[in-house]
Amino acid sequence: MKHLWLLTAKDLRIEYRSRQAFLTTLFFALLILIIFQFAFDPGSPATREASPGILWVALIFPGMIRLNQSFQMETEEDSLYGIVLSPVDRGVFYLSKFLANWIFLLLVGIISTVAFLLFFGFDPSLRLFWLLLLIVLGLAGFSSLGTILAAMVAGSRSREVLLPILIFPLIIPIILASVYGSRDVLIGQDLVAIEPWLRILVVFDVVYVTIGFVVFDYVVGD
Repeated sequence: MKHLWLLTAKDLRIEYRSRQAFLTTLFFALLILIIFQFAFDPGSPATREASPGILWVALIFPGMIRLNQSFQMETEEDSLYGIVLSPVDRGVFYLSKFLANWIFLLLVGIISTVAFLLFFGFDPSLRLFWLLLLIVLGLAGFSSLGTILAAMVAGSRSREVLLPILIFPLIIPIILASVYGSRDVLIGQDLVAIEPWLRILVVFDVVYVTIGFVVFDYVVGD
């Protein structure tokens, strides 16, 4: 656990000092929301039906910027060999990268969600706690799968193209559960309707994190 928190804090500290990826990702997310806000009438029923999809487009697509840069420093500085030679369990390196990506995307996601609620005229309420929970779980699955795939394509010159091609077919269950769960929250469905989507997200999060932890050793070893 000491190594895990040390490595996670290292990644977050580097990002805090530069802020380049954070500002780029946040700007991209807000730009998507602004475009949709001008393209559709925020008060129309059709827009409110489509709003959960708009929210998750603004969370997932900008998140690809962060995932593509997850191992950029290790690749450019050849420090990935240090990971391979280090006596620390390689699964710990995966978990640290996953946690750093997850925290990063959560910060962007919270700001983007506040902007989304303002742009599309949703009133804050206690039900939005469930929307936040869906975002936390959805981004956890996205980060866990994206981190292991980013490690796989880190050495490729075409990683910006390869990563979306690899991740989107595998992330479909996470996206569907997140979008449908967000829709039920935003249109005022009973909380009972949200529970199945939360269970799906928890199951896939556990599966993806476990797979990433197990196979990361082979990914960086190759």
